[in-house]
Amino acid sequence: MRREYSGGGSLSRLSQEFGTFGPLSAQPEPWLTAELDQHAAAVRDSITSGGGLLGRRSLAEYLHGFIDGCRERGWHTGNDGYDWETLRLLAICRLARDRGFVH
Repeated sequence: MRREYSGGGSLSRLSQEFGTFGPLSAQPEPWLTAELDQHAAAVRDSITSGGGLLGRRSLAEYLHGFIDGCRERGWHTGNDGYDWETLRLLAICRLARDRGFVH
């Protein structure tokens, strides 16, 4: 990732920001698809493991909690490439798009 993004807004806004420079608007390379699939599965499992449903609200709550945790650890978005946190954020955005929570 060469450009910083705010990471503090809504699920829709974050998805739009990633869509402008991330691999969400095109077919990513196979290695990236595999990484995003693994992260998406982990997010789904985290939300649904206690009997919760994967919905717009639960995904947005997960997103905000994840970003808060990233900030507490001192992570920032100015990294080049795809670190673990960026991959998780991309997976959250892809889940939101694939489930129809954002357009």
